[in-house]
Amino acid sequence: MAKYKTTKFKLKDSIYSKDHADYAVNFIECLSHTKGTWAGKPFKLLPWQEQIIRDLFGVLKPNGYRQFNTAYIEIPKKMGKSELAAAVALLLCCGDGE
Repeated sequence: MAKYKTTKFKLKDSIYSKDHADYAVNFIECLSHTKGTWAGKPFKLLPWQEQIIRDLFGVLKPNGYRQFNTAYIEIPKKMGKSELAAAVALLLCCGDGE
């Protein structure tokens, strides 16, 4: 991502951890699409998807846990909702120490 700007919803005492955000982005980008035209191709996050992932996984409370544990995201039809949700679910299930 060219220039990341942290979310406006970050609490004053929360911090942005580039390491945590990079880990989440890299984990997701190691996955492959499973069906359709993109089947078998790497999951390359679009800039708006990367912004969401960085906001969710990179903003940490002072105790080191993520600030956000729930996200409401509206995405139009055929824009990769299911694949993005599956990638986040895999990250939370397999790649997250929290």
